[in-house]
Parts: sequence; C-alpha cells; structure tokens
Amino acid sequence: MTRRRRGCPIVNGMNDAAPQPADSAEHSARPGVDRTTGRHVIARLVGPEHDHTVQAVVDLLSGEQSAVDAIVEDAVSDPERLESLEKLGTYDDQRNPSLDRIAVLTAEALGTPMAAVTIVYPDRQVLAGCNADDGVMPRVGPLENSVCKFTVASREPLVVDDTRAHPLLADHPVVRSGAVLSYAGIPLLDSNGFVAGTLCTWDSHPRHWSSGQVQILHDLAEVARQRLLDDPRNA
Repeated sequence: MTRRRRGCPIVNGMNDAAPQPADSAEHSARPGVDRTTGRHVIARLVGPEHDHTVQAVVDLLSGEQSAVDAIVEDAVSDPERLESLEKLGTYDDQRNPSLDRIAVLTAEALGTPMAAVTIVYPDRQVLAGCNADDGVMPRVGPLENSVCKFTVASREPLVVDDTRAHPLLADHPVVRSGAVLSYAGIPLLDSNGFVAGTLCTWDSHPRHWSSGQVQILHDLAEVARQRLLDDPRNA
C-alpha cells in the first residue's frame, strides 16, 4: 500500500481544560499506543514547529500503512465518540438552514470563499452547514478528503497558512488538487469532550490567518457548537 502523509498545523494549548474522553486499551490504534498517546503524537506532528523527532519515530513504526493514518482512523472510530454522534441524527441528505447561516457568516467575516460546519464519521465527512449549495460543494465526501479529521484526532484548532509548505499536509488529496491551500478549523466538542467535527473555512490560495481572525472563528464556533450539539431535537 502506498504511504501517504497528511496533517495540519495547529494552534497549541487552546483546549487544555477540555475534558478528556476515557481511553480503552482494547481499542488502541496499535499495540502500546493508547488513544490519548496517539492524540498527543498527532498534535506534535501537526504543530507549527513540525516535530521531526516524533516524525522519525512514526516513520519507523509505520510499516506498510502510515502510523499517522492509523492513529487518526482509530480516533475517528472511537466507539464512545460514535455513540455521541448518533444523538445528532443524520445530516447526509438534508440542509440545516441555521448551520448554513453560520457558515455564510463565517465566510463573510473572514473574507474566505468557503466555510462549513462539519461532522466527521469513520467513513465520511458531512457538511451539516455550508455557505455553498450542494451543486458547488457536495454535502457528503469521503474521509480521505477530510482535513477536519485531524481536528478530531488532536482535539485542537487547526490553522495553516500554506498547506503546500507543511510536510504532512502537502500530499493530502485536496491540497494536491489545489482546492485547499489554506485552512482554519475549530473543534466542536460536546459535553463529554468528544469532537463531533469543526467549524472551518478554507481558500484555494495561501493566506495568513491573523490572531483576530482566529478569535472570530472561535466565537462563531461556539455558536455552531450550541446549534449543532445543544439543539433540543438532539437531546
């Protein structure tokens, strides 16, 4: 199997106080790497300093399949997280006007062409809200094309100015296609500390994300979190 490296820079330490979901040894990504350790590995790998020491260790462990992919897939497939997602219902074939409006507001506030409220499943990413209609941006896409899955794995904001310059994200399919050359996303955590998805925005051109823009994204993410995770119909 051809190995593919994928990743995103993050803004560190912004969710340190968030509750940590219980990890289970029997569901660990690979022997000796529990879910918490795996999450920290991903956070180091996708960090702005590009931790090459950790990368070298992961390369030694990876074998035929990337260890990074294995850790991400394990985090996305966490049974307790999936049980939490079941409470949301399905957004695969329906639009949510409230979440669409949040995506529109996000794109307008940050001056970006695309924004979305995403939900990440083990096999797909769903745009529960988007500023573009389904003909422009399909509501359901394969997990392979998801950048938001790294937010689920690390539970940290992901902010990258130029995806082509990052050693892990440069080979991601949506980067190679030129669709996502800059990206910023904030994790949406439920009351149990599980990440359902993100509020994210992206551009087909590299761009610098200012601290003010990241703060705006955080503020709008809280609104998205309340609409998606605290909606009475999801109780």
